[in-house]
Formats: sequence, structure tokens, C-alpha cells
Amino acid sequence: MLNPNLTKQYLLDEDYMIYARHLTLDKLNTEGQLRLKNAKILVIGAGGLGCPAIIYLVLSGIGYIGIVDDDIISKSNIHRQILYNKSHIEKLKTKVAEYNLKKMNPECNISTYSKKIDRKNAKQLIKNYDIILDTCDNFNTRYLIDDICKKLHKVHIYGAIENFEGHISVFNYKNGPRYSDLYPYNLQLKDKPCTGVLNVLPGIVGILQATEAIKIITGIGKVLSGYLLVYNILNISFKKIKINNIQNINKVPNIYKNSKSIDINTVNQYIKEKYKISIIDIRQKAEFKKKHIKDAINIPLKKIKNKNNLHLIKKLSNTSILIIYCSHNSRSIIASELLQRENIKHYRLKDGFH
Repeated sequence: MLNPNLTKQYLLDEDYMIYARHLTLDKLNTEGQLRLKNAKILVIGAGGLGCPAIIYLVLSGIGYIGIVDDDIISKSNIHRQILYNKSHIEKLKTKVAEYNLKKMNPECNISTYSKKIDRKNAKQLIKNYDIILDTCDNFNTRYLIDDICKKLHKVHIYGAIENFEGHISVFNYKNGPRYSDLYPYNLQLKDKPCTGVLNVLPGIVGILQATEAIKIITGIGKVLSGYLLVYNILNISFKKIKINNIQNINKVPNIYKNSKSIDINTVNQYIKEKYKISIIDIRQKAEFKKKHIKDAINIPLKKIKNKNNLHLIKKLSNTSILIIYCSHNSRSIIASELLQRENIKHYRLKDGFH
């Protein structure tokens, strides 16, 4: 819950009319709306995730919004970045976003930063905000946000999308896990080329990020700290996976301590040397059917914890070199965590199928 001291704060008559449906909610009411009015949120990235998140935060009554993005609008953005249209092509995202958002809620204070966040400006950008919405699309920026949020004691709400799947979590909340607990630096993750995405997916994930922000500000509900929420749009499934906090190493085992990735050249070398290898593709069935590594077995991530599947995977691990992979890295890292908990020895194919 943010902004505990509201004694000198009040809602305007118009606020009571606009947010009437909020004020009738027992867990939100006038106090919750005042907290929203006094909250300060910085959104880093005004793209597919940022656009829906910003719209709903502005319309919810958030008092202060900051938007960081140095990009211009292109034609390929429009199908999923709902703050823009064809007339905005080649214009700065921040300026178009500010103009459109001001029409939605003139009372919201909007600050835009038409620049790329980096080591030189990150602390200055982040320090004046309560909550940081990470809606960017690259690992370097995510690790930077993670680092500065930790130093400045800021809540970091993470969202990411790939093809038909989205990830959401809340980091650095009440001494909870950080982004680097989920994806440790030693994984040396690399950005991948732009892949396709169904246009509604970033809308769903962005709105879920905005929802977590509202819950934190108002103190309602259970915050998604300590868990990664994985949403798959094809089968409409939500899966919560527990994240261990590496900082609390004495309380929670470091699941990545013995985890190893393996590159494709080493795999090929093992094959040449006649080692017995078992390969598990943890992508969705449709992805597997489209194309996969020869002789791989398909066990989608959501079915990894199935008792029979775990028995099979353990058997393969005991009789061969076990390798798991997904499209790039994200799902295989999660699967690796689950297998580590079961003490199943395995390798994770570095950078996945691609």
C-alpha cells in the first residue's frame, strides 16, 4: 500500500462522478482512490505492453505518469500499440502518447522522456516514482531496471511476450525476489530477432501489469511477488511458478547453482562421440509440430510437473544425457528450475531452437 498519509488529500466533485464505480467497491472506496491520485508510476517502453498499461492507469485515476521511450511510430506497430494510428507514423511515441492520454484524463500529470534509459540517466529517471513498469523488450534494459530499483527500493513490475505466451511478475516488493533471481546474470541471455506476436497478447499482459500496480497502490488483493505468471493465449492457461530469492540463500536453495546450459556445437560433438542423448522440446504442441529437433520428445512446459512425465524424464536422465529446449531461453529456464527441484540432472540448450 502506498501513500499512507492522506490526511490533507481530497477528491474533487468530478472525481466522485468519474470514479463512482471504484468508490462503491468495499476494498477500494475513497481512500483507495486517493492513493491512486497520489501515486507516481514510471512506464519504461511505450510499445505493445506499455500502451494498454498506460491507458488503464491514466483512466484509473493515477495522479502522475512518466513515460520513457526514444522510438518513433512505424506502420508495423499500429496493430498492437493502441495509442497510435496511421497518422502518427514517424512521430515520437512519447509525444503522441502524452497528447492522447491528456484527452482521456486532463487531471493526470504526464511527464515524457524521449530518450533511451541507460546507466547515465536511469537513477535520475527512476528516483521520483513509486512503481516502475518494465514494458521494454531487451535484456540489458531489464537488468538495468532491476539494478536501479534494488538500489532505490522501488517496485519493479515486469512483463514480457513471445509469440503466443506472456510472462508477468512483481519484483523487489517487500524484500521479494528480483528479476535477476529469475534470470541470473550468469545465464548471459541475448536478445533475439523480432518474432511475431498476436496483437491481443501484449494488451492482456500490459493490463495485468497495470492491475498489479493498482493492487500495490491501494493495498487490495494478493500481489504477484515471488511468482512468475505464465499466460498462454492458445489454450487460455495461466500458470504460476514460484521464484526463489537468490539473496535469501540460507533460506531457499539456489536452484541455479548446478544448472548448466549447453551449446549446439557441444551437442553435435556428443553425437559424433556416440553418447546417448535424450532431447525434450518443452514448447507447445503446435510449435513442435511446425518444426523441431530430430528425435526430440514433446513435453510442453505446462505438463512438465505431471507425475508420469516426471517419471519418464527422470528415467531418461539416468540413462542418457538429457537436454531440454524451447524457442529461445525463457521457458527452458523455468523448466530447468522445475527439474532442479526434482533433482533431475539435465542440460538446457543455450538460445533454444533458434
